[in-house]
Amino acid sequence: MHFSLLAISAAIALPLASAYPVNADDLHCRSGPGTNYGIVKSYKRGTDLSITCQAAGTDVNGDKLWDKTSDGCYVSDYYVKTGSSSYVTKHCDGSSGGGSSGGNLPGLTATQSKHAKEIIAEAKREDLGLHGCSAGIATALVESNILIYANKAVPSSLNYPHDAVGSDHDSVGIFQQRAMYYPDIAADMDAAKSAAQFFKKMKNVSGWKSMAVGTLCQKVQGSAYPTRYAERVSEAEKICKAGGI
Repeated sequence: MHFSLLAISAAIALPLASAYPVNADDLHCRSGPGTNYGIVKSYKRGTDLSITCQAAGTDVNGDKLWDKTSDGCYVSDYYVKTGSSSYVTKHCDGSSGGGSSGGNLPGLTATQSKHAKEIIAEAKREDLGLHGCSAGIATALVESNILIYANKAVPSSLNYPHDAVGSDHDSVGIFQQRAMYYPDIAADMDAAKSAAQFFKKMKNVSGWKSMAVGTLCQKVQGSAYPTRYAERVSEAEKICKAGGI
């Protein structure tokens, strides 16, 4: 279960930029996602930065994420208060090149689409309908941007295929399921199996079939940011429908 990830609200398929404060003095904004790139400008502590996308780059104190600002340059995510050590918006490599590739689902990269299709397949197998599928996908969007996260605090998670490495408590996988509550790490690190774990708890929520999707997600996850799920529901519904729900 994940308690601290933030998400960016979505309009149609693409996330919008959101502002986050700088937590460093004279934070350098560089021409690329790494300390080897030239400095374009600097921001003062407390400046609110609009982040348009994020990319992996030079490791800064254990954080490899870099945030692209609305000014078109990159800052280390370590020095920006996003409330998360993981992605809070789309990947920069998925923001250019307008054509959709192959069977990608709306607004998703090939990797995200692969995982989303497994979640959707599990929702179909359990006959959860659009309501249940949307809860699963909305949660996955908020918690991990539909990416499989390993976590150094859970060393065994690093032994399974993963897309990124996070550091939020002992949270792992797409749904950021905490190892202390979900000790089957192999299941946590598998899209379909972790979805099954999410859906199992979801179906135990009284009245889940008629509950607002955002509220239902929060009932399962117990997040410190309960309103974030509702912001991704319309996006989740489009993904589920495109996936055959």
